[in-house]
Amino acid sequence: MSEQDDPRLAIVVAGRSVGANLDRAIMAGAVVRNGDGGLALAKDDESTDTISGNSKFIKKYGKYHPPCSFLNNFLFKRVYARSAVPIGCRNCYKIKVSSSSLRQLMKMKDIAEASGNSTKSGEEVSNPSNSEPYNTYLYFDGLDAARRAYAGLRESVDQEQVLGAGVAMTIKRGCSNYERDCGPSDQYSFDPKLEDVEAYLHSRFVESDSPSLEPQIDDAARVLQLIRVAFRIGDETYKDFTAGKPLYPPLVSYSPEPEDSAASRRRPA
Repeated sequence: MSEQDDPRLAIVVAGRSVGANLDRAIMAGAVVRNGDGGLALAKDDESTDTISGNSKFIKKYGKYHPPCSFLNNFLFKRVYARSAVPIGCRNCYKIKVSSSSLRQLMKMKDIAEASGNSTKSGEEVSNPSNSEPYNTYLYFDGLDAARRAYAGLRESVDQEQVLGAGVAMTIKRGCSNYERDCGPSDQYSFDPKLEDVEAYLHSRFVESDSPSLEPQIDDAARVLQLIRVAFRIGDETYKDFTAGKPLYPPLVSYSPEPEDSAASRRRPA
């Protein structure tokens, strides 16, 4: 049966019914419908930089843990065709803390994870829509909860020698791609009829059954990737995590002048 024939999916989003959008995603291969009616993201469509799903971030789950793979990758990107923010995301707020070095990021990661909240910490150099090299996010159920936590977190950041008052912090609502596609987050509107749609689709959604690495191995692999990124952008603090050793041996130089002299002229004063 076509999904657009299901009366529970007749609500129109982005000029088509939810069922029609879902059919299009299935036809495109982005969503897989199992024999029992279960719905899953295709393997190459699972990646996300949210608190759940596969990503480059080091994550720790806490008391508020939204099902972001379902809400963002499945609902928003596929079922709602990037035209409606899921109702399940309306109360999601994050404290975002930006770091300028890997050293700062790893210290901020420790502070965030000690808070008991769901967190993710990682590089954003490869994210063309983000201007900070590294970020840490803490997740909260509601703006009041985020604001209550903000003051204490700000104090911890200011007092930490590796971080300090110059580290930028902000509270943001939901995922950044929502604002890029749907406009400012303080102007979001939510159709209450979609609440039943989301509950119904969530009951059919199947999380990836791909075997995952042990958490410690998984995190170690992400730290190694962070080291590689830091090396690539000239962030020498990666050596904090390699016992002071360079990631790669220096190349032999044949310049007629000392290497440090040439380097000083290449760098701004």
